Amino acid sequence: MDNDLVKRARAGDRAAFSKLVVGELPKLRRIARRMIGHPEDSEDVLQMSLAKAWDAIASFEEKSAFSTWVSSIVARTSVDHLRKQKRWRTEAQVAYANLCAGSESMSGEVMASASSPEFAFEVREHIAYCFACVGRSLPPDEQAALVLRDVLDLSAREAASVLGISDSVLRHRLATARTAMGEKYEGLCALVNKQGICHQCAGLQMIAPADKQGGPFPDISELAERMSIVREAEPGSMAGMHDVFWRRTKEIEEEGVGSTTPDSQCGEGTDED
Repeated sequence: MDNDLVKRARAGDRAAFSKLVVGELPKLRRIARRMIGHPEDSEDVLQMSLAKAWDAIASFEEKSAFSTWVSSIVARTSVDHLRKQKRWRTEAQVAYANLCAGSESMSGEVMASASSPEFAFEVREHIAYCFACVGRSLPPDEQAALVLRDVLDLSAREAASVLGISDSVLRHRLATARTAMGEKYEGLCALVNKQGICHQCAGLQMIAPADKQGGPFPDISELAERMSIVREAEPGSMAGMHDVFWRRTKEIEEEGVGSTTPDSQCGEGTDED
């Protein structure tokens, strides 16, 4: 079936191309969103990638599956997008929390999200958001290797093929990214290290209604435990709030404003974190 659709698409049949893409959209959207995070930017990159795929379909030589081919376009377009952006600070969430505490409009956005009927604090969903946010502080090529291998769970061969690199280059980038993320979380996340400066999970759980505060915090001290949660988590009850976070954090990081040293209650933890 797919082989016939591919042949028709290569011959210029737009309907056949659309049928091929429909089944891949959830995976393609996930690649863009996991790498970029920002809702509108992720969707823009996805649409740009699909336009590139249509423009290039006639030259698709079927040396790999259509799924791998179109995924590679999304991944590389995401990397290209990130290369044009300012890399975020590891402590981007702390800077946002500090500014949020001193801004009625920014704190109002958060409280409005927390008051929506759909909102419930889900720590695993927030860990996945946090991981993507901290990932924006990595070089894009390393971030891509980490997302494809450890988040999307592609094999080494598949990830290397998608990125158009050798297995050895993939291994090097992946090892570097894993080490960097481990070090960043050690100093940042209070769930990983009691001395971590970010206590956002505790703060968000606190503002959630009593019946929507979720279960106990999981042990994410090991990278493997963290990655397992990130792989399984999908946008849900916190999606609206996280979209607000992504939009505001992008603005803050582009301007380079906000202290990365906790100087408000939003950046302080308790002994229960």
